Amino acid sequence: MSRREADDRENRTRGARAAPPALGPGDCPLEALREVHFLQRQICRDLEVLAETRVPRAALARGVLLNLCRDLPLHHADEDHDLFPLLRKRAEPEDEIDPLLDRLSADHSRDAGQRPPLLAALACLADGALPAPEDRIALLALAQSERRHMTIENAIVLPLARARLTDEDRTHLMAAMAARRDAPLAAEGPCRKILAEVLGLAP
Repeated sequence: MSRREADDRENRTRGARAAPPALGPGDCPLEALREVHFLQRQICRDLEVLAETRVPRAALARGVLLNLCRDLPLHHADEDHDLFPLLRKRAEPEDEIDPLLDRLSADHSRDAGQRPPLLAALACLADGALPAPEDRIALLALAQSERRHMTIENAIVLPLARARLTDEDRTHLMAAMAARRDAPLAAEGPCRKILAEVLGLAP
């Protein structure tokens, strides 16, 4: 079986994938963020499949690599640079949101710092290798961490944003999210090499 045939079969076994969220001027940025969380839950399941696999899953590994090198950093930037500052500006004192937002931003920084070794392992999986025991542990740990993180955001952050952000805030947030995705991808370190060599994309 050719590599392309194997990738096609792998993609079929994963089932239908959620489409990227709409980011047009008339769309809701908070709904777009909620949809991104749904996409990330699918990636968490992909991480678990890779952690448990006993056969090569190159296409699945490449999809996870693309997410961790492009989509997840963009999403974290949406929150750290736009959503969270808007919430800090609009929240009422009784919301007591600052400590939670500090914690969520710290999670983003911590995860980014811990990601490089896992990216290197995923690059090997994307080339047809099987995960080493320590890679299986790291894949599961990332899936669990991301799920916990998104549960907090879905339960607290997004509902509060719906209650507090103004129409002007939402327009600003949507424009910033769209502009971020239209800009050249600023990949650094392991992601630059991965996007260029493994995924065939310009960094």
